[in-house]
Amino acid sequence: SRKARLRAFPPSCGFLGGSPAAGMPNIEVISAADAFGKLALDSGPQCPQPPKVVWVSPLDVNFSQNVIYPKFTDGRSVDDAVGCIKVVAGEDSDKDGELTLEAPFPTVEAVHWAPKLRDGEGRPIEDKQGAQRRGTEGLFTVDNRRLYALQRAAVARWPRRCRVAIHVVVDRAEVLRHLKKFRTRTNGLSISITEWNGVGRDNAKDFSVLRVWDWRSAVAGAGDPSSGSASGAAAAAADSGSCGCWEYLDNQDVQRGPFSHWQMRQWWERKMLPPNLRVRPYDAAAATARGKDGAHGPEASSASAAAALAGFRAVGEVFEGAPAPFAPGWSPQATDAETEWQKCEECGRSRVEGWSAHGQWYCINCWRRWEKKTDD
Repeated sequence: SRKARLRAFPPSCGFLGGSPAAGMPNIEVISAADAFGKLALDSGPQCPQPPKVVWVSPLDVNFSQNVIYPKFTDGRSVDDAVGCIKVVAGEDSDKDGELTLEAPFPTVEAVHWAPKLRDGEGRPIEDKQGAQRRGTEGLFTVDNRRLYALQRAAVARWPRRCRVAIHVVVDRAEVLRHLKKFRTRTNGLSISITEWNGVGRDNAKDFSVLRVWDWRSAVAGAGDPSSGSASGAAAAAADSGSCGCWEYLDNQDVQRGPFSHWQMRQWWERKMLPPNLRVRPYDAAAATARGKDGAHGPEASSASAAAALAGFRAVGEVFEGAPAPFAPGWSPQATDAETEWQKCEECGRSRVEGWSAHGQWYCINCWRRWEKKTDD
């Protein structure tokens, strides 16, 4: 039933304990606004319009997707691209001056929009009348991997403000084409980096997250900007491309996450998480290893399922001695999975998670497809 489904949803859907909170926004939208009406696309002349060039901080641009692949289409690493982003202006100016960044890839494109709010499974959220709910208006990129690289470059230079040129798409037909691809579940505030195990446009299938990036979490641990530790902590986060994250068990003991430390703090401060919540730091290496341990199909056991849920503790116990649960400075250590890419003998794609059989290696997605056919 609809009521049963709501009870199982994580708080990102804007409900707690199955009861709709009147007027409560999707938790990632801290100041929700009914901006969709203001953003209705102009139905005037349909002649093509060139994009507008604006100079903004990459930290002021949001993601439009839920997950990204760690490599560009041509196979080059996003990590390598971060190191190639250069400061081309402002470096010799006052320490509070703005830095101009230049990237080795084409200019990022973005659109002004208010995306659909989505639940933890990627499904659009509806209000009591059945209308789709919208998030806060903002600038959303359609080049998510490039924005990820630019945000890391900007955080590496924190607390200095950086700016880049952005092409804002204003042509109605082009905007509509891009909007069909929007699948963010956090109103663009964070992005997961994964090998995309069969995750299509709906972004709703299971996958092991290699990293989670949320620049607010990355700089939250930087402390006082006047101290030397500020830039060091932010630079370390930018270098790893990851931030400390949490998983939690919902009220039906379903594992949810990972979610950034900053995101969890917003939920907690707005009392959208129960006081007896059970959490654990997200370990990307352990999560990926569970996809390689051979526990698939008939070999999967209740023991392996129990191991996957080990380590969850009550919030009060985890944050004993902290000023408050999820307080700044109490973020878990950021982790990254050792990404050993292998070629699947069935689909030919390079993947991380999978198993060997008869001397050949097959990705987890192909295994699951075979198991589904067997079950059917």
